[in-house]
Amino acid sequence: MAKRVVLIVLGSVLAAIGVLAAIGGGALMALFGSADTLSSGVQHVSTPTRALVSPAGSIQGTSGAQTVLGSVRLRITATPAGTGHQLFLGIGPASAVDRYLSGVSYDVATNVSVAPFHLTLARHRGTATPAPPGSQSFWVAKASGNHPTLTWTVTSGSYRVVAMNTGAAAPVAFAGGLDLTIPHSFAIGIGLLIGGIVLILIGIVLIVLGARARPGPQSQPVPDLAAGP
Repeated sequence: MAKRVVLIVLGSVLAAIGVLAAIGGGALMALFGSADTLSSGVQHVSTPTRALVSPAGSIQGTSGAQTVLGSVRLRITATPAGTGHQLFLGIGPASAVDRYLSGVSYDVATNVSVAPFHLTLARHRGTATPAPPGSQSFWVAKASGNHPTLTWTVTSGSYRVVAMNTGAAAPVAFAGGLDLTIPHSFAIGIGLLIGGIVLILIGIVLIVLGARARPGPQSQPVPDLAAGP
């Protein structure tokens, strides 16, 4: 009886893990594709303020991940939309960006979903006029012009992505896209999918074996020889 229970429980656990692994692998393959890139597609974004800023994100442990996977890259492309201004894209340390935009009106993208694309903005009010963003030296990556393209190899730290007009004027409007490339993500997805299927099959076999196992013979009570007839 105990053997049957162990086989059925172990098979159920392995099958459940296999289902989760297969789902995760399939999702990874669908999202990143054979190019190992998660893309938002071209989206239209605008703000009546002087800047559109990402939330401060803390990225830890990327050196170890890059040793295993390779360089994780973020690529942002944009084209100004009807403002008559050239566009600036920059990535900088969160503390430096916050100091630069202190007292300036800007929108923060508090919730960003890439696939499908969705953007939720929170307004920071201000009246100050900042210096042109291109004149600042704290950017770790930047691009500007009528069709700027920014590429950044992700590193550990807390950073913000900033989109502004090159002259720091309001409003800011553009059509842009975001691509996140994680090397070998498609291969990892295939591995998870195959591993999940294998675990599911092993789990099913164990469950079947447990269901078919015959219970052992029940022990017969030993007669009490000391008892009288």
